[in-house]
Amino acid sequence: MTLPDIHHLTIIINLVLSITIVVISIWGYRRIGKPTPLYFGCAYALFAISHIVLLADAEVSQIYLLIAMRTIGYILVAVGLFALMQDIIERQRIEHALRESEEHVNATFDQSAVGIVEFLPNTRISRHNSRFAAMLGRAEENLDSVPVWDLIPPDEYSLHSDAVNQVVRCERHDYSADMRFLKRDGSPLWCQVSLSAVASSTGQPKYFVLVVDDISERKRAEEALASLNASLEDRVAERTRELQTVNAALVDEVRQRTLAEEHVSASLHEKEVLIKEIHHRVKNNLQIIISLLFLQARQTSDPGSVGALMDSQTRVQSMALVHEKLYQSTDLSAIDFEGYLNNLVANLTVLYGVDKSRIKVQIAVKNLPLTINTAIPLGLMMNELVSNTLKYAFPDNRPGTLSITGAVDGNRIRIRVHDDGVGIPESFDWKNAKSLGLHLIQMLTRQLKGTVELSRGHGTEFSIDIPLREGA
Repeated sequence: MTLPDIHHLTIIINLVLSITIVVISIWGYRRIGKPTPLYFGCAYALFAISHIVLLADAEVSQIYLLIAMRTIGYILVAVGLFALMQDIIERQRIEHALRESEEHVNATFDQSAVGIVEFLPNTRISRHNSRFAAMLGRAEENLDSVPVWDLIPPDEYSLHSDAVNQVVRCERHDYSADMRFLKRDGSPLWCQVSLSAVASSTGQPKYFVLVVDDISERKRAEEALASLNASLEDRVAERTRELQTVNAALVDEVRQRTLAEEHVSASLHEKEVLIKEIHHRVKNNLQIIISLLFLQARQTSDPGSVGALMDSQTRVQSMALVHEKLYQSTDLSAIDFEGYLNNLVANLTVLYGVDKSRIKVQIAVKNLPLTINTAIPLGLMMNELVSNTLKYAFPDNRPGTLSITGAVDGNRIRIRVHDDGVGIPESFDWKNAKSLGLHLIQMLTRQLKGTVELSRGHGTEFSIDIPLREGA
């Protein structure tokens, strides 16, 4: 074989090798997804082109092109080698980090406060931590390759087999329950377990993770609590029986008290009706007296005697009104004093023939707490004051206003009777007057342990101040 033939053979071999390297670099890029193989592929693509040029017997003018192509190719090879070294360094760093992470995971796995077991689909243990072995009293044993369910009593496993098999078949993601294990000495160990599957990309289980937490103390506490609850239930049942007996006695006592209260209520109602009837009869009797005084006044020709008899009528009428208000009231302990005054003023207006359009009457004494013992003397006083006003305050058809106001002030009742009439002269000594009406006002005020004052400015005003009676 001549030298030119050997030269051409060498170029063909280099061309085949360059094309092979290009193909391998493209395959490598597609496998790893990084541009490192392409640097070598591009370099050897240039080498392949240069070999083709050489096979075509390149002229001297093409030699520079070949040199440039070879130079660029070697640069790409250098860049590829640098990128390859970077990839190797990065892989070493990642492998180191993975080793540290694996060591950390293994340390966490082994030092966990709960037992952790990994077992394969054939139920044999592939890995477990020291806590799991210690919980079962097997700290000195290696439980690898031991079927995990052999550590559980058969009757206990049968209770959980359906749910466990669903996890094994990847029909459910996990399962948690309280489960009883067997220690090395045969004693039971109550644990709370959590079973989960680690599946492959195809959905098939690769291995299973069982997390086991010792709950023996909790179980003992639950048993003690159950025993205590049973004892408490017995005590509650006994106490319930006692309460039922007491309740029956109370029901009987309540029934008897109800009957007694009904009897008392009926008796009180009867007494209330009787008291109202008494007030009604007293009022009727007083009306008879009023009628007798009226008849006597008609048969008397002396004006003074007629006036005295009329005054007596009004006084008796004021007492009769109190009894009328009581038998009409739903509360026998209190008098509707405002209604009483309205009736009193209306009667006096008719009796003295007063034109209501000429003399206006204003009454504001709501919610005065008056008993009969206070209402009768106070009513007589109101009768005298209103009668005097209607008779003397507005002579010669003079118009005016009569106002009666009353209110509770602390522990006292204050009542004002005011008119804007002609007034009482300053020279008139009303406290020492011979008038029976004024004398009666002072006497009744002393009877009520109160005071009465006269103000002569802007008409006439009597101010009555009496203590609030106990029970009112």
